[in-house]
Amino acid sequence: MTVIDAETAPRPTTRTGVSVSEEWGGSSLLTQTLALTGRSVRPYLQPGVLIVTFIEPLVMLLMFGGVLRALGDTVAPQGSDLSYIAGLAPAIMIITSVAAGAQAGNGLINDLRNDVITRFHTMPISRFSVLLARSLADAARSLYQLIAVAVLAALIFGFNPPGGVFGVIGSILLSLFVGWAMSWIFIALAAVLRNGDVLRMITTLCTFPLLFASNAFVAPESMPSWLRVVAEANPISYANDAMRGMVAGQTSPAELLTTVGVSCVLVAVCAPIANRSFRVL
Repeated sequence: MTVIDAETAPRPTTRTGVSVSEEWGGSSLLTQTLALTGRSVRPYLQPGVLIVTFIEPLVMLLMFGGVLRALGDTVAPQGSDLSYIAGLAPAIMIITSVAAGAQAGNGLINDLRNDVITRFHTMPISRFSVLLARSLADAARSLYQLIAVAVLAALIFGFNPPGGVFGVIGSILLSLFVGWAMSWIFIALAAVLRNGDVLRMITTLCTFPLLFASNAFVAPESMPSWLRVVAEANPISYANDAMRGMVAGQTSPAELLTTVGVSCVLVAVCAPIANRSFRVL
């Protein structure tokens, strides 16, 4: 082939509407997500971060377990024989997992500030894998804390519920799923707002009433009427009831399905919003 033939030969073109990753035909979404999750988890494995991550649930457990124990067995579900700590431990778990989920939005904001996301946008990878990896990394951090809560509650307060080990494991997994689902709210907010200060204010504004205007620490029956309505409508109350049922060995399918269903709806609504906003960054 001469130089003239080479210059006049038709050149390969990029198909319209086909992303670079599809043209490349590289790794799958699962491979990309696992690799990016490992990258996001790596900072959490530093000794200092591991210690602080361990101390957070310890402080909550000591504070609520010691100070609020004066309230007596007011958080246990009606009809159960749960002690205060057996009713409190699931509440600490759900608070821990939701707080870890809220950190997912801040993690995405930090990546935006460090131009990491800009580099990701130049790579032939799925944009959604970046968001999914962010949520899974904070879920892994949450799992570490949830296990710490269960172990510390057993060692310090003698947490030994009627549901046994399987009830505790089920409670941990349900709490983990709820926290992961809620992390998509904050990831969507981070992708839309792209402002860490505003995100932190909204996170505090959302999580504080969501966690405390619930049946986490006191029974709704003891609350003022208006707050009782809020607590009974709060999805965190349903999650608490489902988890307490597990540790009590009295799992309620209705409460479990409601908690899982609400969590799935959150993901179905927030994940597309986050993905769409993230694509236009």
